[in-house]
Amino acid sequence: MSIKTQWISPSNIAIVKYWGKLPDQIPMNPSLSLTLSESHTNTSVHWLKRTPDEQKRFQFLFEGKPKPGFEPKILSFLDKLDIYLPWLKDWHLEINSANTFPHSSGIASSASAMSALALCIVSFEQHLFPDSFISDSQFFRRGSWFARLGSGSASRSVFPVASLWGNFLQQHDSSDEFGIGMADEVHVEFKNYCDYIFIVSGGVKSVSSSAGHDLMNRHFFREGRIEQAFHHLKELLPALKTGDLEKFIQICETEAMTLHGLMMSSNPYYLLLQPDSLRIIHAIRNFRNETKIPLAFTIDAGPNIHLLFPQRYQEEIESWIESSLPEYLAEGKLIRDLVGTGPVCLS
Repeated sequence: MSIKTQWISPSNIAIVKYWGKLPDQIPMNPSLSLTLSESHTNTSVHWLKRTPDEQKRFQFLFEGKPKPGFEPKILSFLDKLDIYLPWLKDWHLEINSANTFPHSSGIASSASAMSALALCIVSFEQHLFPDSFISDSQFFRRGSWFARLGSGSASRSVFPVASLWGNFLQQHDSSDEFGIGMADEVHVEFKNYCDYIFIVSGGVKSVSSSAGHDLMNRHFFREGRIEQAFHHLKELLPALKTGDLEKFIQICETEAMTLHGLMMSSNPYYLLLQPDSLRIIHAIRNFRNETKIPLAFTIDAGPNIHLLFPQRYQEEIESWIESSLPEYLAEGKLIRDLVGTGPVCLS
């Protein structure tokens, strides 16, 4: 008889971006993200004792089907965890995972997937060693630490509302090794925020995020980018606390454009934005100037545009999309999400 652990964990959208990393998944700069709600991964793990002659460590199904392309990343993740969890090699993991959003949709699937798997592992560790866990905060901090080893952005997905990952002197308990929850530091305005994702392209990126991170190691603007991220974070934290939407918009959009500017100025350079990415950005800026509605855009490492705005403006935003960007009302072209309450344990 096997033991089962199961978690739903959300993706997140970074406001201050993490771009560039040091060995062992240590970030080059601190980052801050908003936790999403509807875009999440549901992962279950059945734990079976491995026999002495059993070579394979896990079986993986994605939405009910084998996905061999995902297996190297999972194996690498488990190998990294062996250092901290020597008992892990004694178990065979039957992993079943499913997303509520399409893969390569501009939503960080590695963040939700790796955080869900990490939480399943911490839950099983708690089952094996119940006296080792003192509090929920310790549980999620450990989950964030483990998730980071699989995907840096995953370290921020285990907390509700917002999370900061990376050592930042002005924030108590911040660390390069795990994220910390920021829900208590966020004004109610940002707890009722929407994130609409315009799917400009659902294809696989021409340059992976991992390759982009590596290019930062020798980037001409590396030190300036690190300084900028710290400066933005220093300004963003009080804006989030007071509900300063104007400052939030300024930092959010500057970070998005900086991220893609770094890609375009790396060696070799590359361009992920598409013509329609720019059209949507211009449309958002024009609509904001005309109506004074405090909407903002951000972009992850791809062509798809995230539209962030207070939920109280949802009716006006829907009308604007219908009149100005009606093609994005087609199925699969617009994902409607909002700030969420974090992971959920199902077993």
